[in-house]
Amino acid sequence: MKCIEWLKQCKRRLEQNSFENLIWLLDLLPALLGSPLLTEKFNYLFWTMHGIVVFYLYIVGIAVYQKYSAEGFIDSINSLFNFFAFILIAVTVWWMHRKRKEFNDLLEVAQKNDDLIIETGRFLHVHEKMLRSIKIIIILCYVFHFINEVVVYIPFRILRMEDFSIASCVGLEPLNVSPNREVCMGLMTANILISIMVICCYDISLLFLFSHTTAVFQILFEEMMSINDSTQTCQNSDEDYAVIVARLKNVIVRHVLALQTVGKVEDIFSVSIGICFGLDAISLCLFFVLPLEVILHFAPMIYHSLFILFLYCFQGQRLTTASEKFEMAVYCCGWENLRVKERKQVLLMLKRAQKPVIVYAAKVIPIRIYTFASTMQAIYKFVTIFKV
Repeated sequence: MKCIEWLKQCKRRLEQNSFENLIWLLDLLPALLGSPLLTEKFNYLFWTMHGIVVFYLYIVGIAVYQKYSAEGFIDSINSLFNFFAFILIAVTVWWMHRKRKEFNDLLEVAQKNDDLIIETGRFLHVHEKMLRSIKIIIILCYVFHFINEVVVYIPFRILRMEDFSIASCVGLEPLNVSPNREVCMGLMTANILISIMVICCYDISLLFLFSHTTAVFQILFEEMMSINDSTQTCQNSDEDYAVIVARLKNVIVRHVLALQTVGKVEDIFSVSIGICFGLDAISLCLFFVLPLEVILHFAPMIYHSLFILFLYCFQGQRLTTASEKFEMAVYCCGWENLRVKERKQVLLMLKRAQKPVIVYAAKVIPIRIYTFASTMQAIYKFVTIFKV
């Protein structure tokens, strides 16, 4: 009965388009792992054991393989993929632990902005449509991780342990007899599943914040354009002008909150995104350099790198574009029809809006579509030179 009630609750939440339901969807996997992102609760015993198992399966496995089984340059390079997987898992678990409080503070700022949109009572249909789009993005990200890593990667990794340039379950040899093989398969399956859930949670958290902040800027654009219409039709009565002033103050507050959100996103994710971008770029280089029959074993990891790199850059570009549109809307808001005090407020908002809204990975790399294109171009040049 509890399972049926839970499924009904999930269905209701998926049918509704609200900020609270998106947060529930975002926190679904961490809650299953016993460490919900929306609380300061962190199960140190569970994650310490997980970290030990990850170190045992990856670092010890790589070291033993390189010492006793690696036969050449290709085997050594292939082991890098396993090392990159270890770094990715370590970074995401570190982020879940160290950035938990800052992430919750950031969600409070985003929710406050969302509440202000609802309080105005304007553009609610646009707001709901954008929340629905964000929900679809989150669900598609869940589906991608499930198909690519759970359906494809795990069975291939478990059933063909010898093809991944790593010593599986050191100390349980031989792995071709029972119960050694079954114990190793169970240990690896549980570890990979937990790791996938953590990585998926990290990816979805960042994509959610990118998408929601973009939606905020898009609605701010609509608000400023509507203020322009109001200033043109205003009858110069104090009552009509007071309404315009109240709307302008509301937009200013929401714009400040949106800029705070962008700043906090960079503070919380900058280091981890920079590491992930570096791993993705190196993985893609190796994919095009190594023989195809060898690299196909790590194809799901490559798909993940390419998908996430593109999606991050695409969402980052959408955020930058939405902020640029808002800047134009501020300039075209009909400020010439306002009084001096309100003109000064519009001028200050315009100065803030003229600063490009770009999130940087590692405080250096701009997360936008140009970065993705230039990275692909650099990889192509590297591969061309390498194969000549």
